[in-house]
Amino acid sequence: MNNSNRKRSDFHRLPQLDHSKYIFLTGSTGMLGSYFLRELLASGRKVVTLVRPTRKMKARERVDSILSIWENDSFHILRPVIIEGDLTGQNWLETDAQWIRENVDTVIHSAASLEFYGKRNEEPYRTNLEGLKTILDLCQRAGIQKFHHISTAYVAGSNPFFLETQCDVGQKFRNDYEQSKIEAEKMVRNFGFRSLTVYRPSIVIGDTQNGYTATLSGLYAALKLVHTLVSQLSLGATSAKCAISAMGMKGPEVKNLVPVDWVAKVFMYIFTHEELHGQTYHLTNPNPPQMNIIAKTIQEAVEHYSVFAPENEQPPCDENWFKMNFSGQMRLFRAYLQEDSHFDSSNTQKAVPHLPCPSVDHDLLMFLFQKIIESRFGRNWNLNAH
Repeated sequence: MNNSNRKRSDFHRLPQLDHSKYIFLTGSTGMLGSYFLRELLASGRKVVTLVRPTRKMKARERVDSILSIWENDSFHILRPVIIEGDLTGQNWLETDAQWIRENVDTVIHSAASLEFYGKRNEEPYRTNLEGLKTILDLCQRAGIQKFHHISTAYVAGSNPFFLETQCDVGQKFRNDYEQSKIEAEKMVRNFGFRSLTVYRPSIVIGDTQNGYTATLSGLYAALKLVHTLVSQLSLGATSAKCAISAMGMKGPEVKNLVPVDWVAKVFMYIFTHEELHGQTYHLTNPNPPQMNIIAKTIQEAVEHYSVFAPENEQPPCDENWFKMNFSGQMRLFRAYLQEDSHFDSSNTQKAVPHLPCPSVDHDLLMFLFQKIIESRFGRNWNLNAH
């Protein structure tokens, strides 16, 4: 550590070297990363995490606010060491590389941008590629040889069937997110780590126990849009069939949805069993739901829990108005809403036969949609620890 570059107050956040090593985690304020952070700390692992401050919150405050969601009077989670910095910045890297070299032996890279479209110097490329280059630079400087990379099942692109053993097989990509993630995965694979484990989750949805979700992308974006639009409709003015049509789909298409708590459990089991390292794992649903079930459940959820226009308020908008507005605002998600590949998950099923993916059916989706609507789309979570 270069003492001349650090303020006195900064020494409080970087403990001295002891006999056990730290895990360096990125993306700890994201959907998956926050669960990884919780599980690692709850299992007694020592974690150091890179966190970017916002205009309203310091890095430590962001982490505290996330971990406090699961806490109550009798359950508290230990806090990680915080390095405040941006994934694509270099200041923290120059300052903390020596401490990391002495204290860290494993990296879990979970940080990612979920933006679907952008130029090469913008998101998602900025985080998914330039940010990764910073982390690989850190690994080189610190001599870190154990790397756990959170990729995505959608590196499959438009391939109808994709094996865990496959990577770049000339597949076509439907958006910049998929393109950036395959380039990132290739970059990691070419780095030369002694131990590289790659995890490819599909579409991550809420917690099966309490409905909690940290992000409102993908499926939740569609739900929120329908929820918002129905305030201008009278009850029964539109249908799930209309929504499916507005998305440019027919209904039998499948979307591979996996609950966040299941993904975290599978990840933690593989991570804590070193004999399972060095492979690629599809954290995917072997029996994904069809779009007609998803759309009908969205319709049912908003009819039960959203607020429609009062019957005496005229004139309420009609189905054509809904379809026009829904279709226009879902345009960015069209590629996301196409038929999913079939994801081989042989490695995962062999590694964790005792952790089958929960059934993502009408009942689970209804529970998740109810919880997110009642939380005012994430503004009012109040969970008990489990």
